[in-house]
Amino acid sequence: MSEKKLPEIGEIVIGTVKRIDKFGAYVLLDEYENADAFVHISEISLRWVRNIRDYLKEGQKAVFKVLRSDPTTMQVDLSLRRVSKREKVEKLLWWKKKQKVKRIIKLLAEKTELTKPELDKSILESLKKDEIELYDIFEKMSKDEEVSDFLKNLPENVLKALKEIVKQEIKRKSVIKKGILMLYCHSKNGVAVIRDAIKEATSLSGKGQNVTITVIGPPRYLLRVEAEDDETSEMLLNQAAKKCIEYVVKKGGKGEFKKS
Repeated sequence: MSEKKLPEIGEIVIGTVKRIDKFGAYVLLDEYENADAFVHISEISLRWVRNIRDYLKEGQKAVFKVLRSDPTTMQVDLSLRRVSKREKVEKLLWWKKKQKVKRIIKLLAEKTELTKPELDKSILESLKKDEIELYDIFEKMSKDEEVSDFLKNLPENVLKALKEIVKQEIKRKSVIKKGILMLYCHSKNGVAVIRDAIKEATSLSGKGQNVTITVIGPPRYLLRVEAEDDETSEMLLNQAAKKCIEYVVKKGGKGEFKKS
């Protein structure tokens, strides 16, 4: 029987908690054929740990750092407390992408006449890339961007099914930001001015973006924007507020904006 491959010291790994006792937790390493590992109670948290189950529970997936990896004894020691927040976020995102690609290929196999091994060979092996790179390709496909050349070699019915599954499984991400607009215009046509100012601001919506302004109770209005990432959403929020206020001021009114 061949030895299971073990992670390297310092590597960040995903593990499933198998059992907990008073000295620590026994973990199965998901990326290494469920190889056994152990995290000592002293490596659970920087704080004093009274009950390990306050931090880990049986069946839970968690991110660990490898402290020891000995292929001769098959001993792997882990740390939970030495994993930084950034390492945890990046590893969980990496894991989520890998699992998503596996699910897409599984669903594609179920929907077509090709088996999962055949799809793995025609998509993963022929591409000579891993699941993360393939996820990026699928993500572009979900946004109706041009299909990668290697996928064009798939049978037409398989490619069509793949597009449908990808759009279903990889939803477009968006970031929502809000703020309160205070709009004042006491001229005879003040209501029309504010209505037109709102139209000016909401016209800023681009592809995959949305800008809405709804009345809370004059002179208070809720400005809500939705965009593909935090930076774009923040920029769109400020632009919409500025455009709206500038229009009202130009017509003799005034306005204020406060992020919520």
